[in-house]
Amino acid sequence: MTRERANDYDLKKQVILDQAVALIAQKGFDGATMSDVAAACGASKSHLYHYFPSKEDLLFAIVKEHITEQVAGLSAIVREPRPASERFTRFVGAFVQEGAKSRNHHLVLMNDIKFLPSVQREEVRKLEQELMRLMVSLLHEINPDRMAPAKVHSPYALLLFGMVIWTFTWYEKNGAISPEELAERISELFLDGFRAA
Repeated sequence: MTRERANDYDLKKQVILDQAVALIAQKGFDGATMSDVAAACGASKSHLYHYFPSKEDLLFAIVKEHITEQVAGLSAIVREPRPASERFTRFVGAFVQEGAKSRNHHLVLMNDIKFLPSVQREEVRKLEQELMRLMVSLLHEINPDRMAPAKVHSPYALLLFGMVIWTFTWYEKNGAISPEELAERISELFLDGFRAA
């Protein structure tokens, strides 16, 4: 007989995900144990295994949920009936805001997806490629001539994503530059160039 889910199943699952991403960002996937996660949640290891059959399944849930939400939000921005440059600025703003809010997720995505089984890793890569496709389409709208050669599509998109993602290895959202100002400066720098700005 199938076991019925408790009413608070999703809430408890989210607590596990939140504690796990913080621990993995701090210790690395190979350094954080299921015992560590269980202790942080005030639960037993068997409780964790009820939600996630393995540590790899836990890691996959963390990164897939995060990047799926990003793809959904950024896709909506790209579809907005605004000029491409405005959508670009809103896209960068949303990506930076999410990075400032979810720094641990970015660190885990950068450092730990190599521990996923190949099938799960490929699923994450496909979601990342969708983010790339969204950015390439925006850049092509903004400057079709510059984006005409197919060989520059990935480099331009990766330059932008790399700049933003690596920023969150050192950026403090409560520092001198707010996430909003940081996003604005990144957009201006990328669209106008340093000399023009």
